[in-house]
Amino acid sequence: MKRIVLLFALFFVALTSLGLLLAQELTPRAYLPIVESNPAPTPPPPGAPTIVTGTLTINAYQYDHPDCQIATLPGDFVYPYPRLNHDCVFQKPIVARPFQAITLENEYTAVTVLPELGGRLYRWLDKTTGRQLFYNNPVLKPTAWGHRGWWLATGGIEWAFPTDEHGLNEYRPWVAETAVTTDTAAITLSDLEDQTGMTVGVTLTLDADHSYLTIEPWVENQTASAHTYQYWLNAMIALDNNQATDAVEFILPANEIVIHSTGDPQIPGEHSVISWPEYNGRFLNLYNTWNGWIGFFAPNILAGYSGIYDHNVNQGLLRVMDTAVVPGHKFFGPATLGSGLWTDDDSTYVEMWSSGVTADFWTYTSLDAGQTAHWTERWYAVSGISGFSAANESGALRLAETWQGVEMEVAVTAVTHGTVQLYVDGLLAEEWPVNLVPGPAWVMLGQRPSGASGPLGLRLVDGSGVTLLATGVTP
Repeated sequence: MKRIVLLFALFFVALTSLGLLLAQELTPRAYLPIVESNPAPTPPPPGAPTIVTGTLTINAYQYDHPDCQIATLPGDFVYPYPRLNHDCVFQKPIVARPFQAITLENEYTAVTVLPELGGRLYRWLDKTTGRQLFYNNPVLKPTAWGHRGWWLATGGIEWAFPTDEHGLNEYRPWVAETAVTTDTAAITLSDLEDQTGMTVGVTLTLDADHSYLTIEPWVENQTASAHTYQYWLNAMIALDNNQATDAVEFILPANEIVIHSTGDPQIPGEHSVISWPEYNGRFLNLYNTWNGWIGFFAPNILAGYSGIYDHNVNQGLLRVMDTAVVPGHKFFGPATLGSGLWTDDDSTYVEMWSSGVTADFWTYTSLDAGQTAHWTERWYAVSGISGFSAANESGALRLAETWQGVEMEVAVTAVTHGTVQLYVDGLLAEEWPVNLVPGPAWVMLGQRPSGASGPLGLRLVDGSGVTLLATGVTP
């Protein structure tokens, strides 16, 4: 027994001595890595994107049955678009309707468009996680919302034109044209809109190297006179198996928002300006703090990105844009509204809107005869990241100092061979060579060294030393 105790004591002394040596060895390092994830090996080159055409069948109420549609007359705000006899629609049986489905796909992303249903971008599959990002209503059911007095909460991204809210022509067929090159695949959707006579469209492009989808909305006025209009992209997002859960966070770099409408009794009414993300002790960026529906604009966004993230499933969707070109940013969540208003099951969603022509629903713009208006955004999936300090088309990162230590997270949109650099008070404190791929974020947890003070900074640079992403205080 004594021999066992003696051997244990000698082992303990040796282990302690080794620990002291290691501590001396590591002391000069400003930050010591504790946890690292996604140290991806060098992958093979991505393959060229593809386009596949098929059919998608969706159950539908007969919203376009001739017996149920009500013709409008000049002087009606929605003329010549039809209004709807809802009683007639709900008396008719639900039918299974086939729609042409065009899918753009690369190594990381697959998106499906339904040209015959307003040209909408209906599905988005993040192939790195296997998760669907968009809300897809299991039944096409006309709601009582929208200027026509009916709107299909179909899901995906709809192209709302030429009015605010959900536009007028989101329910009918659009023209689709596809184009494939050696490293891109694209589809252009368009419609000759009845009220203005202008052509509205959008071009969606995937390239071989990136997980992001490039979205280019445009309007072309080939009439003889100017027309007023609005053009909004409305994304209906449900990241947890067709559910927008209480764990949803609205990613919005802003200090204030403008209320559009609300059923939350603690939120002021239309046109009210309130602080963001915290208002009267509530963090409104967290969906579980809402006590009713809220729709709001962000006219003074501080950085060129916004998004939705569901912490239940560690999955999100970001959009990046030039804020000088894209002034329109809006969110909406139905919160406590019953799902029976838009569907026949318990599926839920939240909405993320954008526009490159107006900042809110109360403002219209004009396009002169012979002129074209357009803008560009890039959207991409993110996962395995706890929050956002910065984002652009190269990816997103987070830097935070908590009771655990210094938390660093980086997500990319393309294969990236480079270095993650950590700074203290503008001076390089530590760096890590990385080979990153689109997918769950690279994560590092470090500790601030004793006596070190000053603001932190984080930077991702590529193999040539070019800064791709940065936050905090860096050179």
